[in-house]
Amino acid sequence: MQPSLPRDLSVPPAPALSPEQALASFRTQPGLRVELVAAEPLVVAPVVATFDGEGRLWVCEMRGYMPDVDGEGEGVPNGVIAVLEDTDGDGRMDRRTPFMEELVLPRGVLPVEDGAFLIVPPELVFARDTDGDGRADELETIAEGMGGIHSPEHAQNGITFTHRNWYRLANASFEFRREEGLWVQRRTAGGGQWGLAQDDLGRIFFDTNPDPLRGDLYPSHYSVRNPNHGRASGVNVRFAHDMELFPVRMNPGVNRGYHEGLLRDDYTLSRFTAACSPLIHRGDRLPMEFRGDAFVCEPAGNLVKRFHFERDGRELNAVAVDADGEFLASTDERFRPVHLMDGPDGALYVVDMYRGVIQHRIFVTSFLRKQIKERGLETPLGLGRIWRIVPEGEARSEEHTPLSELSWTDLVAGLSSLNGWRRDRAHQAVVEEGRNDADAIELLREAVRGAPTAQGRRHALWCLKGIEAIDRETCEVALADEDEDVRVAAVQVSEIFLSDPRLARRLQELALAADPGSRLRHQVLLSLGAVQGEPADTALIATLTPHADDEELLQAALSSLHQRELQVLGKLAVAPDWREERPGRARLVTLLTRAIVREGRSESVERVLQLAAGAGPWQLAAIRAGLEEACPKSPDGEPAPLRLSARPAAFEGLHRKSSLEAIAGLIVWPGKPGYQELEPIRPLTREEERLFQRGKTLYAAACAQCHRSSGRGDPGKAPTLRRTRFVLGPPERLTRILMHGLAGPVEVEGQTWDAEMPALVAEDEDLAAVATYLRREWGHGVEPVPVELVERVREETRGRVQPWSASELE
Repeated sequence: MQPSLPRDLSVPPAPALSPEQALASFRTQPGLRVELVAAEPLVVAPVVATFDGEGRLWVCEMRGYMPDVDGEGEGVPNGVIAVLEDTDGDGRMDRRTPFMEELVLPRGVLPVEDGAFLIVPPELVFARDTDGDGRADELETIAEGMGGIHSPEHAQNGITFTHRNWYRLANASFEFRREEGLWVQRRTAGGGQWGLAQDDLGRIFFDTNPDPLRGDLYPSHYSVRNPNHGRASGVNVRFAHDMELFPVRMNPGVNRGYHEGLLRDDYTLSRFTAACSPLIHRGDRLPMEFRGDAFVCEPAGNLVKRFHFERDGRELNAVAVDADGEFLASTDERFRPVHLMDGPDGALYVVDMYRGVIQHRIFVTSFLRKQIKERGLETPLGLGRIWRIVPEGEARSEEHTPLSELSWTDLVAGLSSLNGWRRDRAHQAVVEEGRNDADAIELLREAVRGAPTAQGRRHALWCLKGIEAIDRETCEVALADEDEDVRVAAVQVSEIFLSDPRLARRLQELALAADPGSRLRHQVLLSLGAVQGEPADTALIATLTPHADDEELLQAALSSLHQRELQVLGKLAVAPDWREERPGRARLVTLLTRAIVREGRSESVERVLQLAAGAGPWQLAAIRAGLEEACPKSPDGEPAPLRLSARPAAFEGLHRKSSLEAIAGLIVWPGKPGYQELEPIRPLTREEERLFQRGKTLYAAACAQCHRSSGRGDPGKAPTLRRTRFVLGPPERLTRILMHGLAGPVEVEGQTWDAEMPALVAEDEDLAAVATYLRREWGHGVEPVPVELVERVREETRGRVQPWSASELE
């Protein structure tokens, strides 16, 4: 049983405060003040909010979340998407219009065109009000299977219009946009748990509960183009390494407060456990020192954390700013900041769900459950607030002019605004309305040439791309811009013209002339993958040759070369400039070889072996390393040789040279002397197959949101399940993990995870089903788990509540 709080500990009471009382509970940075924007009954249980171009506030209300500590009644359709307005101009919302009601745990809203995107589990929909009454009456489904009802913490959310004219979501491995009237998708690297943000360069940021600030150093669709290479580095990167928090009240009511070190001696939360909704503040109302900084909610600690970015070429490091206390903290335990946003007035807004229980039922520990019951944190419900952070003593800013009243000249000028919210909304408005408009197109082209800010020129480029009016001449102008960030954007938007050898050479020249560690050189290597052919390959090799020691550039190149790796490896094998071994070159040859072999085409592997037979010493070693990395694992997780369908013609050359015997030993084929075929995997019985199919359904509902349907896991959130000792080892060990959970730290494939996997609360038959699925999916071939084994483990561990540690299981 998890321990209780000390009997003599005096926990401050946590009564529900009025908005006026709650204002007095805040502690913020000197020179700032907190203002109330909206409160119950005008807004209830808000989880996400965003302003539209008219200055109205769209709010997603998750009213059904955790009615009690057991979550009884979460399926009641009482969620609402509401639109709030300030009709008298005093800075407080005073009118409410329900846009859509009777929803189950809605989790996302973004005004778009003449409607809004909504995430209403299990669907992503585009909703419109066609009769002008303010309520949605037309729905178009964009995506299904979004999840969010069984586990609201781990499903898609955070709909964001990116600077690249795609709509991106947190916790989703795709982005989407409308093309010729249809909604289309493309893959991304995904990432995140709750909330999504972008900075002035359009880079995407997100988080997981224990990891407050992660993100992509470049658009992540580039990173997943080459399945035989795997995800290229530079996406889903950890930026913040200091997780320490400084609340202004004790926080014993956190889910894993019994873990050593999570609570300090004074019972304040020491580090992130519920990070959500990052924001890169780009408003122009707070002092300059705050602009461009990252802010992250920590509802379990009743605070908002601030990070300042240190930039070094392509790299970012987020440094915690807390010398004078946290950016915003409260002595009120029910202050639950769950979302941050910038506003039309340049201020920073905080969405406060305002409730006692914030942890979802799936993960509630007995430690937290006892406090919830004893301290009356389940009630009251039906509250919620939205706050605004502004400079102390500053008069209210001037009223916002609706975007619908602005001319094309005003909108294009808005792309250079100091207020990031205004830039983004102007950009979105231009893309939504500017297609085929000659005036808009001409103004945007002029802005690329002469907008007063680099931001304005960069946004204008992407707007032209978004309305399909980008032309070669405008790209050439932008490629010569004095600002590197504009040139980076120009490289991206010019990809449709890269079949022209002259432009490919132009990009090559830009990359070679760029400063070390520049984003420009990296982007050129990414963009050269947009087209196939000799000009792109030649430019890529020329760009990479003097910079092969840069791992990020190698990764970018490999992402660009899907199904072209063999051609490039062949070119490198005979290139005079590549005869000499230099830093990074062997690594590139290894990665190229690995990708070619993973493709699985016999003729390609044959060609690699021929290249090995004629290679010099360092190239030979690199090819061998690539072959070793590409060798599969057997169904029980052990290394296995590379299996070909027939004896390769190049084998004689390999076998006769003693230096190549190691490579020859990696390759097998039917009939090879000394090679014994693996025993076939035992087929499942009818009952085992039934359990497997049941486990497949349960895994999709309860596990895939973190570990993914592929079982490969999600960086920063959950480790891979493929070929791991926890899955393929003793079935009793896997059963214990499913039955009681697993608490970190735990090492999986050389990476340490310090989080907690909750128990799968299910009947013994269902646990056996999930375990059987895990041990037979993704090429696994070990024995399934019978129900009788689960029953035995249940009896052996009767009375255990807390999760297992890795050391206990070992």
